[in-house]
Amino acid sequence: MQTLDETDLRILRAMQRDGGMTVAQIAEAAGISQSPCSRRIIQMQSKGIIASRHVKLDRRLLGFNAVIDARVKLKMHDRKALEDFKREVRAIPEIQSAVLLLGEFDFHLRLVVRDIDHYQELLQDRLVSLPGVQELQSHVILEVVKNTTALPI
Repeated sequence: MQTLDETDLRILRAMQRDGGMTVAQIAEAAGISQSPCSRRIIQMQSKGIIASRHVKLDRRLLGFNAVIDARVKLKMHDRKALEDFKREVRAIPEIQSAVLLLGEFDFHLRLVVRDIDHYQELLQDRLVSLPGVQELQSHVILEVVKNTTALPI
């Protein structure tokens, strides 16, 4: 773990609240002047603490009205089977996240689609033919109660 002081943490908290803030706005929120704030941000970027900044889009305003969680069980678990599956998953833009699990299923996928018809098409055309898929269970998300990437710093 990197050693951060309270000023660094105030900067990071401000950036997590709104990744689009200017350095001047971050500095004001952190209670320091702009130049040292900028230096600290650059330093944390060079250390990899700040990995990137993102814009969060409203999926519904862009026509993606359904979120699907899918759990996948693979037939084989050797290195090649896992790498083949991961490579194909990365190529499907509707899959927003894919995580490798320990337990009954091997992967958890989070997908965003226009509607259920879009998901059915994606399921039939791409998901069931992913390399090594033995079983796939899907769940429609009715409401996202909390969705954050913010760390509790």
